[in-house]
Amino acid sequence: MDTASKNWRLVITGLLVCLFYSGYAAAQLPEADGTATSPVTGGDSIFSNELMTPELFRQIVAKPGDHIPLMPELSDVPIWTNADVHIMMKYVSGKTFTEKITQTTRTADGKYIIYTINSEFYHQTMSSIMTFDEKASTLKVYGLYSGGHGGDVITESAVVYDYAKKTYTGTSSYGDGFKEITTGSYTSTNDFSNTLVYKNGALFMTREALATRVSSAN
Repeated sequence: MDTASKNWRLVITGLLVCLFYSGYAAAQLPEADGTATSPVTGGDSIFSNELMTPELFRQIVAKPGDHIPLMPELSDVPIWTNADVHIMMKYVSGKTFTEKITQTTRTADGKYIIYTINSEFYHQTMSSIMTFDEKASTLKVYGLYSGGHGGDVITESAVVYDYAKKTYTGTSSYGDGFKEITTGSYTSTNDFSNTLVYKNGALFMTREALATRVSSAN
């Protein structure tokens, strides 16, 4: 697997309003050469009769945006049609990585929030999906990457919002002992998150992401 592919397998494990930018460039440095596998949580059903699979993921991402009202569990999630995001990652080795990306968001079928990001550094477009997992009774963020061995892997993060305080938390486990814990807060124009990334229980890196809402009139 080439460097860019290894990087992107980690990008999509936890993308959220900021959370969705999980693991950017983690695999481009020597410290992050592990092989990613399905997250510990596995591919739990998101609805009683619907399992998130690579095929279903692609079908959802291909959906055009629509104006169907979101289900109650998603209706309070802050949604910005366009946003600019600055990411800074600091590794315990002392190395750092920064990037500015753009994000667009749309909703589909009243039950999916689809986030698409564009990386200036890697010149690639990736998507992630937020939906409500009825079985787990929690919001989930799903991503898709190529496992590097001829197969696709679905990744997921669990997300909890406190809408009154305008804060959120997210957790994700994946790969060879990686675990991420994200805390974030947002206003009507900005979203800031801080993520602690652990590998086998030891701090691996920290990641900060600042998203700024971009007016559709710009």
